[in-house]
Amino acid sequence: MEPEMGVPPGGSPSGDVAPVFRGQEPKEPRGCFGRCLRRAKGRPVKLPETPLILAGAFGGPFGIFLFTPLRNALTLASQNPDGSALDLYAGVFAGGFAAGWTGGFACVPPSCPQFIVMGPLFHFLKDLLQSAPLAVICSSLAETTISFASQTINAQMAFNADQELLGLDGKVELWNPFLPFGPGSSVHVLRRNIVALSGLRLFSTPCQAGLGKVAQAAGLHLPEGAQKFLGDFLASMGAAILSAPLNQLFNFAVTSNEFAGASFVQKLALCKIFLAKSYLIYADGRLVGISPTLIRDLFMRCAYIANLYALFGLFERLAVALWRRRKVGQR
Repeated sequence: MEPEMGVPPGGSPSGDVAPVFRGQEPKEPRGCFGRCLRRAKGRPVKLPETPLILAGAFGGPFGIFLFTPLRNALTLASQNPDGSALDLYAGVFAGGFAAGWTGGFACVPPSCPQFIVMGPLFHFLKDLLQSAPLAVICSSLAETTISFASQTINAQMAFNADQELLGLDGKVELWNPFLPFGPGSSVHVLRRNIVALSGLRLFSTPCQAGLGKVAQAAGLHLPEGAQKFLGDFLASMGAAILSAPLNQLFNFAVTSNEFAGASFVQKLALCKIFLAKSYLIYADGRLVGISPTLIRDLFMRCAYIANLYALFGLFERLAVALWRRRKVGQR
């Protein structure tokens, strides 16, 4: 095999670059990721706008801390399949009003880069890869790396506080805040990130369009701002419903001493047992129905995630609107 005559593409007569042989040309990556890269070639990469970064840096931490009691109630629910939603919300505040925010500050510092990942990084990857689903997956993996440890500690602190109030000896050891992966991390990627983020980033626009058509058919005028907010809320609620069982599985995994010390095969068995006991009803060894616990967890998950993501979407739009108004005022 002989090299091509002349200077290879990108080479120089001095021979700084090795010659390209026939049949040895570099191949472009195949598959979905390769197609996205080929579409992105030659396109200018647009960096995230400043208001999107500000919304992620300030709006995200605000929402994460504000809704800490709702998140803590979900943690208690994972270990109490028979308790009502009202009892679980009351249990969060059993140690006083401030006790509802137990572990909330542990999530605030990481939530700043976490929501920058959800916002500016997502928009950047979407523009670069020309694929919203791929951008959701990449953003979700980055988000788990940032937030897994803090959210695990938050859940464990809420669980330990409840155990102490009840006088029980089931406390778990707090997770190392510098370890980004551990028991339950794979569920964390799926439940909160890929599934939950898909609501705001993939399904919000179709929901907004559907709301517009319904309002038009009913002869109602729905303001654009209200339409976008309600679209975010409905899409986030749908994602919350889909991710609720996985969310509770994560809470169970990080607050169970048995799960922490189990092997991989044993962990799979414990996951199966938890989902079956929590959400299915058996009689004489046969499945006969769905447990009311599922409805409870769906409601509690929606109350948390739909409000959190809708608030974040509102922060994004408000930041963009204020930033544009500021630029217009400077002209």
